[in-house]
Amino acid sequence: MSWTRRLSISLTAIRAFLGLALVLIPAGYLSLSASEVRRPTVIKDVLVFDGEKVLSQATVLLAGTKIIAVGDKIAVPPDAEIINGAGKTLLPGLIDAHVHVWDRAQLRQSLVFGVTSVIDMFTSVAFMQDIKKTQAEGLAEDMAYMISPGTLVAAPGGHGTEYGVPIPTIKDPAEAQSFVDARIAEGSDFIKIIVDDGGTYGLSWPTISKETMAAVIRAAHARGKLAVVHPATLQDCEDALSAGADGLAHLYFNDAYDPNFGRLASQGKAFVIPTLSVLQTLAGMHEAAALTQDALISPYLKPFDVQNLERSYPFKGKEANYMAAEKALRQLKEARVPILAGTDSPNPGTTFGASLHRELELLVRAGLTPIEALQAATSVPAAKFNLEGRGRIQPGMIADLVLINGDPTRDIKATRDIVSIWKGGRPVDRIRYQEEAKKETAVSAPSAPTPEYGESGLISDFEGENIEAKFGAGWMVSTDAFMGGKSKAEMKLVPGGAKGSSKSLLVTGTVVPGSAVTWSGVMFMPGPTMMAPADLSAKKSINFWAKGDGKKYACMIFAQSLGWTPAGQEFTAGPEWKEYAFTFESFRLKGNDIMGIFIGASGEAGDYALQIDDVSLKQ
Repeated sequence: MSWTRRLSISLTAIRAFLGLALVLIPAGYLSLSASEVRRPTVIKDVLVFDGEKVLSQATVLLAGTKIIAVGDKIAVPPDAEIINGAGKTLLPGLIDAHVHVWDRAQLRQSLVFGVTSVIDMFTSVAFMQDIKKTQAEGLAEDMAYMISPGTLVAAPGGHGTEYGVPIPTIKDPAEAQSFVDARIAEGSDFIKIIVDDGGTYGLSWPTISKETMAAVIRAAHARGKLAVVHPATLQDCEDALSAGADGLAHLYFNDAYDPNFGRLASQGKAFVIPTLSVLQTLAGMHEAAALTQDALISPYLKPFDVQNLERSYPFKGKEANYMAAEKALRQLKEARVPILAGTDSPNPGTTFGASLHRELELLVRAGLTPIEALQAATSVPAAKFNLEGRGRIQPGMIADLVLINGDPTRDIKATRDIVSIWKGGRPVDRIRYQEEAKKETAVSAPSAPTPEYGESGLISDFEGENIEAKFGAGWMVSTDAFMGGKSKAEMKLVPGGAKGSSKSLLVTGTVVPGSAVTWSGVMFMPGPTMMAPADLSAKKSINFWAKGDGKKYACMIFAQSLGWTPAGQEFTAGPEWKEYAFTFESFRLKGNDIMGIFIGASGEAGDYALQIDDVSLKQ
């Protein structure tokens, strides 16, 4: 019977069945409600990792949505489906403790790889509320379970405001309690705080002060919520821990070391989500693409997954930064700081579900034992984020389970060899998903997803309170620091726009010679995340209004087909507003794989000031 159908059994039949089987069935089975009753499943003679320890040759009974019994002497219901677990290992459903979910397909994909729960770290409030409603109604059986903070705690113009999703921002410690209260009213499960000025990535963003961060942490604790901080540097991490943060959403990404770091985290009883998968990509290491060649993973990857695993960041990362994170992880282990496995999907070099198996491999390579890595993806995140009923294999727990061939407590890569997955006691149809992936791979699909934008093609008119975009990952400062240069740029909203509008975007900065290519300005990213490709080929040109100081400027397009070398067109911005239009054809592009559209100074050294307005795509 299809796993998506519910069994319909009359109460009379249920009573008759229970009466006949009473002497054989464990007591927990008798407490099932009518809606939960379905054919029980027994997994016999299986190695069990229960979330904390290993049980050899155990038997596990599932019925309804719950685990009923675990042990070596379990009575078997007469109509149970019997699964021979010899040579296999049963794990709690895996938990990815750091993702960014923007649509239901990503939750479905997570589940197909045995990731039955995810901890989202930032999404739109409307999407979070929709998923919570779906879960509460019991209609999310084909998706990983999700908790989320919804939006972020970020400074105006800071990291998190550039993704095209309007979000509230905070300026002052006095706003902390009302800000946190508003998030909780929206449904936030915990509070996520951004402390990151972009410097480690060659960028420049505003970020909240240490005083504001501390005030937000206190406000979250006053309402009984966890406060999790996104840091970028070792100093950011230490400031967050000193302020009482409950957890770090990343390890730091700079080549730094403090012998007291582990002790500081331990003293504050904080947890850490290293996100080694994305830190590797930031460091310019391209190992993630190996997943596309893994025969246990690749049949379930769709074209965009393969593209994303092969992507990298456009700046020059240093491998030393990643090695510093590994060294810090060993400090945390020695200090017995709780470690949680998280991937930061769907950033470059990651994809939902599959990347958690790689994260486990990286955690072991960095110094955790296989059992510690499995704990980091099961019982530890379940405990720290209060995922009630999840992360353990015990009677009464939710039957989120993964059966695999081999023994991952000895070889962590065995987690990839999945035999079966159960979400709330229901088998997951991996074969159907594999067929979907095969079909999508076989057809000549566009090289990137097509974003949803209005008939006008408007990207930004800059009339709001923040620098926003109608779609995509939004606007960010872009300079040749990506390529090792020293140019700088800033952006802000200012009064006065084209055609008499009230506002426009002012871009100022300095072009510093010295690198092979120099530029300084702003970039719009049309894909769902930073530098993800988007298919804009339904439109023919990029149009915008600009005025400036009479200097030459450039509109450049970064496209997947161009690698990291952009195609550009020059224009001169004088003191009066003027509309500029550049067709994709003029860049020798079809527009089907656009990663970024840059507007700013290029080549000519010195200071500049440029205003832009009404940026749009046109036929």
